[in-house]
Amino acid sequence: MESRTSEVPFSADWEAVRWVTSKPRELFHSLPFEAEVFGEEPYEVRLRVKKRLLSFTFTGRLNVAFAESTATYVMKGPKGLLILSASVDGSTLVSRASADLVERFVGKKLEALVRGFALAVCRFSESYRRIVGKILPMGENEFYVRDLWEGDIPHLIRYLRFALGRRSFTLVGEGRGKFRVEAKDGIVRSFEHTDSSGSAIVEVNKPFLDVGEDDFSGLGISGEYIVRLL
Repeated sequence: MESRTSEVPFSADWEAVRWVTSKPRELFHSLPFEAEVFGEEPYEVRLRVKKRLLSFTFTGRLNVAFAESTATYVMKGPKGLLILSASVDGSTLVSRASADLVERFVGKKLEALVRGFALAVCRFSESYRRIVGKILPMGENEFYVRDLWEGDIPHLIRYLRFALGRRSFTLVGEGRGKFRVEAKDGIVRSFEHTDSSGSAIVEVNKPFLDVGEDDFSGLGISGEYIVRLL
């Protein structure tokens, strides 16, 4: 069995990782490569990674297990066995991909899988931890958000993308001024903000996993907002 590991700096906690990994359908749909989960456990799973000369596909059945601050996805299919795991080690998220497959160049393929998996678990867990205590559902696709500031915006976008499972949406917030986020096909396209001092439009054009606090700095967002997902 071959294995590859990816370690990334991490600012959330195990509770956040467990919340994210306990939703494999939402997580797989949010990975930075083609991945889908169907049905109920044992889920049906389909993965496809294609980067330059590297191509990898896997289909099979997925079971999820949790033990000692580690989430493990065990997938069995016609090609063999594939395992993805995520655990928290202080301020580091450690992810591992292991496989026993009828496949050539497995190591390179595992490297691509584990990097994308680690990044997604890390980003969505950090955004969950940042936003979950600030947001309150008010109705279908409408939320009250308290103590929101500009540094929260990428985390709010990621949290709603994950929780609602939508790759394309328009997010509108009203409070101290107004803001509008446009996202399409997994890319955050633009951010518009208007208040008493004027308006600004930021062309972001980054995947959900890559948007950061610097993309929304200096816009003066703070306080309570009613947020609607269109």
